[in-house]
Amino acid sequence: MSMFFRNTVKILTFLAVLAFLAGCENAFMPSAGTYKLNARINGVLLDECSFINPEDKIYPYFEESVSDDPDVTALVVFLKNSNGDVIGKKVKYSLDELAEEDETLVQIRNLDYNLPSFPLPENFPVGRYTMVLQVMGGDDILQKTEKTFYNMGYTVFSYEGINVHFPGITDNPQVIPKETILMLEVQLNFSGRIDPYIVWYNGRRKIGEGRLSEGAGCLFWTAPDESGFFSIRAEVFPADNYYGLAGYQKEIALLVSSKATDAHLLSGNSAQLVHWYVFEGNLNDSKMKTSAERAIKSSGNKNPKWIPVNGTYGIAAGPDNIYTLPKISISDYETEIWQAVFRFMPLSEGQIFSVLFEDYPDVSMKLSMENKSLVLRLTSPENTVSQTVRVPEKKTFITAGVNFSFLPDRISAKVNIIEDSVEEGELAVRPIFLETGVKDNFQILLGEKNSAASASRNNAQYTAVWDEFALYNAPSMEALTEEIKQSAGYKHPKQDTYISY
Repeated sequence: MSMFFRNTVKILTFLAVLAFLAGCENAFMPSAGTYKLNARINGVLLDECSFINPEDKIYPYFEESVSDDPDVTALVVFLKNSNGDVIGKKVKYSLDELAEEDETLVQIRNLDYNLPSFPLPENFPVGRYTMVLQVMGGDDILQKTEKTFYNMGYTVFSYEGINVHFPGITDNPQVIPKETILMLEVQLNFSGRIDPYIVWYNGRRKIGEGRLSEGAGCLFWTAPDESGFFSIRAEVFPADNYYGLAGYQKEIALLVSSKATDAHLLSGNSAQLVHWYVFEGNLNDSKMKTSAERAIKSSGNKNPKWIPVNGTYGIAAGPDNIYTLPKISISDYETEIWQAVFRFMPLSEGQIFSVLFEDYPDVSMKLSMENKSLVLRLTSPENTVSQTVRVPEKKTFITAGVNFSFLPDRISAKVNIIEDSVEEGELAVRPIFLETGVKDNFQILLGEKNSAASASRNNAQYTAVWDEFALYNAPSMEALTEEIKQSAGYKHPKQDTYISY
């Protein structure tokens, strides 16, 4: 067979196929190409948020005009449940008066704009559904598009935005120092019947996800070691089977700058500093960040509970959330004098922290919140002594200090409230004494160990939120006072407190 003959056969075959398709009335080739179909829910695109309530109105529409397409005669819309069964009647938006028995006819003048709303079935069950949109050319389906959504029923749900909480003391909440660990929190309003699912993004990269009940409503984000604006987005779903759905989305831009600096209660540079915890999204010792042995331990291996307050955040402690500092051996230090300086916010009455002794279980030092006052108690089998200090009338973080010493025949201690500025003599409160001797190891606990007495009280879940805790051995009182003075000139951010006591 010659080359000429073979080429002629190919050309004739190609022309025959074209002629057949051109004359085929039922060919699946719309003249306008691919049809772009979508739906709006109260003005919001279904592709941007696919959760509806029974009162919502769904409006299907063509994204591009089909007025000049003679093949398109109708749009058929219907719903399928998660089992694939059609529920309710199909709705046919048509240019003519013809409809099938299982269709509800909605006659229109054109298919381009302002199609009537699609009627949702009565007694519409909560669940996942698929909206099917079929472009019709007479009796033929020219194109079928499916959109997934979730019917929430009458569940109350709204997504207000993303709150930003800084660690420690914040001078300028608009600018973030490099490598700062922020606490980002989604602000939701919903009924208790649902457990929202949250997905976090840094730009397009997913950086966290999970249920709200599992703590996913808060995210710890570490600012990069470079300046600039960084975008964080949180997409929220009222249900956890969110695949194929579009959730409620909010986005914030965070400004990171090398000109911004960290601010803390103390500098952490003192040679007498033993432990220093700033609770920046972790329980690590800031004096030696790489040492796991110096990290605070959470009781029962529970995940720490972080709580935002006044634009900052801290770790919550209470009867069910106790945090244990590493043991201290008294014999490892030259002096018996100690100083604890800390910043916290009381949430309810109860124990704030305690000092326990390994070989003396009946001897303790405890600091509690009672009747809006701090009460320091020294207890032994023979006696109990106490000191009371009134707490300022403000719902914010409080800076306080406890001086204590272990002598061969007694324990002494005193508690002080340290305000935004330290006045002369403020740290010179007279101590209390307990005639008992201790030696070897002691350990500090944040929170309150549950006991029969505490269980009988109507205690809240948490007694305090901790922002910073430092422990010194034999600090110079003058040096410590000066350090607190230099760090205490900050102003509390004027934001609403989320919690109170």
